[in-house]
Amino acid sequence: MIHERLGSEQFCPMLPPSSTGATLTTYARPKENFLAESGGRTGVLILPGGGYDLISRSEGEPVALAFLGAGMQVFLLNYSVSPDRWPQALLETAAAISYLRGNAVKYGINPGKIAICGFSAGGHLAGCMANLWQDPMFDKFLDLSAEQVRPNAAILCYPVITMGKFGGERTRRNLFDDGPIVAQASLESSVTAHNPPTFLWSTVTDPSVPVENTLMYATSLREQGVPFELHLFPKGPHAMALATEQSAWQAEKINALAANWHNLCIGWLKGLGL
Repeated sequence: MIHERLGSEQFCPMLPPSSTGATLTTYARPKENFLAESGGRTGVLILPGGGYDLISRSEGEPVALAFLGAGMQVFLLNYSVSPDRWPQALLETAAAISYLRGNAVKYGINPGKIAICGFSAGGHLAGCMANLWQDPMFDKFLDLSAEQVRPNAAILCYPVITMGKFGGERTRRNLFDDGPIVAQASLESSVTAHNPPTFLWSTVTDPSVPVENTLMYATSLREQGVPFELHLFPKGPHAMALATEQSAWQAEKINALAANWHNLCIGWLKGLGL
């Protein structure tokens, strides 16, 4: 197993300084000449939630191990959170994608098969990357081209999408403090026809991030002609991660129906050729 924990200075020395720091942890099988390695495996970059003021452990390693067990090579980004502000975490995400693409041979991945998977605020971060990978900020801050940072697929799990009516005050505050909100961060308004194929899931009863967030994003994808798959489960709290005992720290986070999201997602990735 290639299991490393890299600091931001290792996966991108050009990143702006961060007060909270970022780390990239790798979960990758070594080359064994199995048929599954032919052409390189899919790489999945996990972005846990936490409202941009912490990193949720339940949405980190348990999720990484589930994707690893499904045959992917997996990478967990613990990105910078408050008091670091926009666009620090987004720059770190772009840098991580570029690092994986540039080290595809080392990690046994296909550089054209890199998916991002985010939960809650991490879902917002994944959505930002899916929407904005062509933004000149990545060249300005990191000297990285759009093709270096482009995700090939996006997986958004009960994501924060809007900075408007249904968005969370916690997320807005931790991203922008008392300053102006960047319009592009309200993701329902910044989807383009260049977004990657997207997988979405949420629960209708989520009390923390209303399901309207997911529905608004799906609507925007539809309007722009971006392929997507959407699953809404009728009941369940926020932050269920895998929705199994492997990631649950409360019994209410276990939900047999919602736990199907992961197998559905794996099937969706395979259907894309990923």
